[in-house]
Amino acid sequence: MDERYASYVQSAEKQKLLAALQEAEDWLYSEEGEDTVKSAYVARLDALKALGDPITFRYRETEDRQKAISQLRETLNNYMAQATSTEEKLAHIDEKDKQSVVEKVATVQKWLEDQIVRQAERPKNIDPVLTSADIEKKRDEIIYFATPILTKPKPKPPVPSGTQTPKSRTDTPDPASAGTQAPKPDGDAASGGAPPPPGPPEMDVD
Repeated sequence: MDERYASYVQSAEKQKLLAALQEAEDWLYSEEGEDTVKSAYVARLDALKALGDPITFRYRETEDRQKAISQLRETLNNYMAQATSTEEKLAHIDEKDKQSVVEKVATVQKWLEDQIVRQAERPKNIDPVLTSADIEKKRDEIIYFATPILTKPKPKPPVPSGTQTPKSRTDTPDPASAGTQAPKPDGDAASGGAPPPPGPPEMDVD
């Protein structure tokens, strides 16, 4: 067995796994193992994986858990900084909403620290009480809670009362008045000129 996994294996598990490996090896080089169907090999492999996977899981979780813890702490610190910020870009967010983020962050922080203590007290060859999947789930929880609050858009300034948007001159003329024209002065309609001046009055002839 690989020495990297030694501290992650219980004594009973080790004995059982070694016995299973020896049995599988003996079978593999037997007449039956050399000439059998594919499903028989798959079944033997699955049986070995059932014994070995829990050990591999504990080993990998040690590294994965630390990465997940670091990511969650970074996320919590980021949201706490925003929720307690006095920057102008966050000034429009209601204080009650900011406080709800602060409280949520504090709750998740306490959960994380409590779980870290519990995990530290647990031997490596026992399944962990705090997994990277648990931590990632908590990280998603705080992201989905805080992001909509802290990214709320700033409201647009109100439009002053009485102010109207000017309308473009696109009104069409009234068809009823389209044919109405001012009367022309009397005169020669054909020439369009003014009427001739009046001549001298006719004289009476004796």
